[in-house]
Amino acid sequence: MKYAPDQVLSGIASAHLASFASAVGAGWVHGEAPPSALVPFAGDAAGALLEWLHSMEGAGLSAQQIERLIHAVIAGRERDHLLTPDLVVSGPELPGIPTADTHAVVQSLFQEAESEIVLAGYAFHNGRVLFERLAEHAKARPGLKLIFHVDVPRRPNDTSSADAIVMRYAQDFRERHWPWTPFPEVYYDPRALETDGKVRASLHAKIVAVDRRKIFITSANFTEAAQQRNIEMGLLCAVPYLAERVCSYFEGLRSSGQLLRLPGKR
Repeated sequence: MKYAPDQVLSGIASAHLASFASAVGAGWVHGEAPPSALVPFAGDAAGALLEWLHSMEGAGLSAQQIERLIHAVIAGRERDHLLTPDLVVSGPELPGIPTADTHAVVQSLFQEAESEIVLAGYAFHNGRVLFERLAEHAKARPGLKLIFHVDVPRRPNDTSSADAIVMRYAQDFRERHWPWTPFPEVYYDPRALETDGKVRASLHAKIVAVDRRKIFITSANFTEAAQQRNIEMGLLCAVPYLAERVCSYFEGLRSSGQLLRLPGKR
């Protein structure tokens, strides 16, 4: 019987597959070998692995080609593992269904950061509790860059100037969410302050990106309820190119002037 690589090789650990590939490439193991010769690589699956190897040789593949095929399977497995995001689900616990606390995931990401944290959130409440450990972490690492993106809304019936709303938000952010120094770079979308509701827009994204190598995209706002009690769902991805694209998108919005910097502490 001819086996596809993903059917035969999927149950064998990558380290054992790598050793098997080397043995095949060196000619130490071949399709006419006794099943016992493959036991060190496959255990109880030695017979099935031998049949697969025999079928590959019967299809005309050389030992070196089979070796490369096995290494390609290993590489694909590692790539798929890297690209598979972790599901972070917060909410009431249910038997047999694992959930992860959003707050714990976010705090863990904060502690991992070495050079940069890019954060976006729509709503903040009592952020000084959520960000206290991050502030301590940043103080211990003076080179750590903190870039926040927030929504500065115009409330219904608020006829204040855009500048006045921004200044009030900046003061509130310093008092309620980040009373420490240094103050992070905080940016907002000025379209949220438009008086015309037809053109007004919100910065509604909720993300945490760490060192442009890991990205958490979530439904949760930066509030105690959203981080610890609500039913929230997100994906945690250790995929550098994806984290880089998210960070570059926000970087482009800042550099093009589509996001403006919140006034810092005076």
